[in-house]
Amino acid sequence: MTTSRVPSGFQRLSYADWTSREAVAIARCFLTGQVHSGSAPAKLALALGALYAPSEVKLLNTAHHGIAMGLHCFKQRKPERTEVIVPAYICPSVPQTVRACGLHVRFVDVQDDLNLSADAVKQALGPNTLAVIAPHMYGSPAPIAEIEQVCRGAGIALIDDAAQVVGVRANGRLLGTFGDMGVISFAQSKAIVTGVRGSGGVVLVNDPGLSEQINAQCMQLAPAQGRPVALLDFLLNDLCRRFTGGLGHHLARLLPTLLGDKRAPVSASALSNMDASTALVQLARMPEMVQEKTRISNLYWQALRQFPEFKFPQYLDGRYLSRLMLLMPECVNIERFRKNALKAGVETRLGYTMDHNVVGMAPNAALMVNRLIGVPSRKGMTETDVLNVCRRLHQSVSESHF
Repeated sequence: MTTSRVPSGFQRLSYADWTSREAVAIARCFLTGQVHSGSAPAKLALALGALYAPSEVKLLNTAHHGIAMGLHCFKQRKPERTEVIVPAYICPSVPQTVRACGLHVRFVDVQDDLNLSADAVKQALGPNTLAVIAPHMYGSPAPIAEIEQVCRGAGIALIDDAAQVVGVRANGRLLGTFGDMGVISFAQSKAIVTGVRGSGGVVLVNDPGLSEQINAQCMQLAPAQGRPVALLDFLLNDLCRRFTGGLGHHLARLLPTLLGDKRAPVSASALSNMDASTALVQLARMPEMVQEKTRISNLYWQALRQFPEFKFPQYLDGRYLSRLMLLMPECVNIERFRKNALKAGVETRLGYTMDHNVVGMAPNAALMVNRLIGVPSRKGMTETDVLNVCRRLHQSVSESHF
């Protein structure tokens, strides 16, 4: 879509809250020739280490490689066990990582807030269970203390997947510090955003007994590389899409070929100096970003009182959410709805997909997965902006029935 075709008052999605401070940090890396290596990763590790102490902080390029590190350690402890429990509604990279480690995925149904419950985890445990991966979906805290208690009682490893939330506490502890280890992601639409395609991840080593093994794996990480092309991809297709429109998609496909980057799957590597520099700025801005996201979430909750056909399943007063996901009515053709919403001036996105083989095993997740729609929650949205979004979505629903 070009800017000339954008409806008046067009409400766009936001994939990152960046300011001139992030831009200056990135520019400095290019001007000093320190895009891939430099002092920023060490500074970031110190800053996160102070925040998440006593957990040990390790940096790398993706959170799912951190999950793989943990699973490798757990396999060494209990090589006879091969099953990992994950929620039926989850980022596809998580079950893909489990399978890439030679393990089997055990999908478990989720609650209405899209998270695992402690009871569901307890019922799913078996003699072949190696580990549980418990995410806080879109920043909504799972009952992680209860899940930790269940796992400890059964002698099962737990990965506290805090990929989408930074600095939020539950039961007095930071999310990510429960269980044997935790992970954080810096990819688009997370709490801290540094870009896409290997832009950053954190391993939180909560069990000191894992420290030596995790350290050994981190020592083997390849140096960071390919970050300028990934940054360009992020700028064209996410951060500056209001200007590049469809052109960004075509440029992003062409430029890697011209620059010698064939866009192979991202392999594990160290965190680049540029991504660490951006993360340091974002970490310093976290309080204001959390406050802004929470404010917008509250505006949606208030506006949706006029439109009871929409549900806001993860909302809680004062809760931070990395994405705002609304549940559409069952009578709506989602594909048609999204096209109508776009014509009306509201950009939306789908939630995570779900393995068709899992649908019968997870009825609650199956009921919601095709009806969850991400809505705009960009910095600076006003009460009028949010109300206009809800009105346009309401109109699009009436035009999109089966």
